Amino acid sequence: MEKDELRVLILSAGKIDNELAKIFGDIPSGLIPLNGKPVIFRIIDKLIEEGFKKISITVGYKKEILEQIVKEQYKNQCYLEFISTDFKKPPGNSIKTAINYCNEEKLLIILGDTLIENNLIDLVNKGKNFVITSQEFSNIKNWCVVTKKENKIDKIFDKEDLVNNEKYHALVGCYFINNQNLLKNVLSDFSDNEKLEISSIIEKIKGKEEFQLEFAKKWHDVGHLENYYSTKQFVLKTRYFNKLQFDQLGENVIKTSTNKEKLIDEIKWYDEIPADVLELVPKKIDSSMQQKPFIKLEYVKYPTLSELWLYSEFPLDFWKKIIGELFRIIQRFKKYNLNVTKQEYHSMYFEKTLNRINQIISKDTLFKEIFEQDFIFINNKKLKNWNLIKNKIKEKIDVMYNENDNCLIHGDLYFANILYNSEKNIFKLIDPRGVWGNTIGGDIKYDIAKIRHSVVGCFDAITNGLYSIKYEDKNEIQFNVFKPKNYETVCDELDTHIGKKWNLDEIKMIEGLLFISMLPLHEDNVERQLALFCIGLQRLNEIFGDD
Repeated sequence: MEKDELRVLILSAGKIDNELAKIFGDIPSGLIPLNGKPVIFRIIDKLIEEGFKKISITVGYKKEILEQIVKEQYKNQCYLEFISTDFKKPPGNSIKTAINYCNEEKLLIILGDTLIENNLIDLVNKGKNFVITSQEFSNIKNWCVVTKKENKIDKIFDKEDLVNNEKYHALVGCYFINNQNLLKNVLSDFSDNEKLEISSIIEKIKGKEEFQLEFAKKWHDVGHLENYYSTKQFVLKTRYFNKLQFDQLGENVIKTSTNKEKLIDEIKWYDEIPADVLELVPKKIDSSMQQKPFIKLEYVKYPTLSELWLYSEFPLDFWKKIIGELFRIIQRFKKYNLNVTKQEYHSMYFEKTLNRINQIISKDTLFKEIFEQDFIFINNKKLKNWNLIKNKIKEKIDVMYNENDNCLIHGDLYFANILYNSEKNIFKLIDPRGVWGNTIGGDIKYDIAKIRHSVVGCFDAITNGLYSIKYEDKNEIQFNVFKPKNYETVCDELDTHIGKKWNLDEIKMIEGLLFISMLPLHEDNVERQLALFCIGLQRLNEIFGDD
């Protein structure tokens, strides 16, 4: 089948359910985050991977938020259309509205809060109407279920009080209509004011054409709290060099890594942190630093601050509270003075950055070309490149060493490593750096700069693909990054907290060095590397650009 004959319709007009809203605020259901990525991103990624070219999305509740984020991510990857519908009405009404915009012969319909692992294009290519079903469900009253006859839909029961048994198959949120003209004719039988369920539409079509039952290989409904956490476990996201797996009960997570040295440093950090800081981290169950290092930790189900920052709908006061709480954690760390030598200090800030730059230019011709330039134009603004400012950076590092700032640190305190329970105001810090020099201590300004690079530097938006970048010439880059709601005010709040006890320019410089030094660590994505470079150079020019 030519995919141009086919339209995919994602139903994502509704609002998040009340239990999930306690975690994320009132957001559209498609933006429910799953380990850093909204569920609708995971649906669209799969569709693009399978080759689908035309995707329409119904939007309703807070549609501007959903549209902005999805457009930012996918504007150059496929044809996207957003169709406004009434989120207060059942999903069948969204189909009735959307059908006026879908002129292709065939239509694949997917619920925007459900992940289905079947190869959908293979099913579509069979050319027959189908629904995807599963017998893995609980509480039949919550589901639209069907019985089958010769692997086709026989009877439909929508959230009826039935006795659970093996003859019922739940519809899990994926429907294919082979004849859209038939669908349009069927929909015309329903009035615009009628509350229209998908089951009613299928029942009408079934009277004219049969529906095949296709069985879900694996599926995840994330629209309800009871299924959300199990789905998070399934799609748990890690860096390319890490591996996470759960124990049999799903209560603990086991981390291994190809970077054994870093993992051993992380284990040491968990073993050596003071007792009264343990409440800030997941409980360590077991570990080994032998031939195959691993660490087993309790699985903490809270969302990350990264997910909340990018996709939630909490008011400004929520973020002011978060910033204040993070600095209270910083002050707890500062109680534990630890020795860091000037040489370790200089090595972490300057030599590490220099080595990382040399590492990337030695094997990447693009970045070799970029770093050879004296000036880089980012968004048409002329900025001094590394070679023109590195000596000034070195001088500043040499004079900003402060023994009072040498203490216990996390070492990677950015938003994706901070889990937060908004109902109970509980923080859990994960994935520490381990050691900074030769101890679990370091410069607390490093942790503060990590926080700032998440907030002001938009690091989490970059790692989640919420940016656009164009490398126009050897020294010209056009770059834009998504900024969450209340961005400017939250940035000001953070910098106000920093300025009370620390030199803001020093924090900005460290933040810039963080971005530059991360370039070789993101070798799996060149565009992301360019985005990190842009932010890093912009930040360093805020301090040294006018020198």
